[in-house]
Amino acid sequence: MQSEIDLLKQRIAELKVKAENVELKVRIAKLEQTAEGNTELKDRITKLEQKQTQAINKQELSPTKDISPLILMRKKPETSTISLLQDIIDADSAEILDFVKTIHKEKISKVLETSTSVAAASREG
Repeated sequence: MQSEIDLLKQRIAELKVKAENVELKVRIAKLEQTAEGNTELKDRITKLEQKQTQAINKQELSPTKDISPLILMRKKPETSTISLLQDIIDADSAEILDFVKTIHKEKISKVLETSTSVAAASREG
């Protein structure tokens, strides 16, 4: 009977070792899957970072290319427009200034009249 108990104890020990081995193999398999997943994610991140860098570089270069011809095209009309406007201002500046002063004086006198009449009405009331 003692030999049977010893055999059973030995068998239990063997089964425990096998169970531990199975658990360790499962854990190793999970770790390997995680490592593969991490590698794939790192590759995807690297590719995305490269695409992002390329997109940023394209955006930085693109507006400069698009705007430069417009700036060159606008320079000629601006100078002619400015000189034309300057001629008009020089010719009519005194007349325009007088007109603006007259309008301004009229507005001020209307405001003063209105405020005076409002003040008088409030005193009477």
